[in-house]
Amino acid sequence: MRRITLHRRATRYLCRMPRDRQIQMVASLEEVGSLSDITSHPGIRKLTGQDGWYRLRVGIYRAILQPRENDEIVVLFVDYIGPRGDAYRNG
Repeated sequence: MRRITLHRRATRYLCRMPRDRQIQMVASLEEVGSLSDITSHPGIRKLTGQDGWYRLRVGIYRAILQPRENDEIVVLFVDYIGPRGDAYRNG
């Protein structure tokens, strides 16, 4: 199981989401974190043009994430959570 780390902006948006969608997003992130190969999850796709970054689709919401390894610690870093239209904008 990977430890899941959320960026501040991802945490803020997650707290503002409707409660039922929060539960779905957290459950999906935990499911992805428990997999040895995250690409085997049906909601995960590799982002083109950005090495090591993936997106998780949960309904109309997206989570932009990256698996990271630091010594013995394996982390799933979630950079962004939000609506689909805003997920792929740079900046």
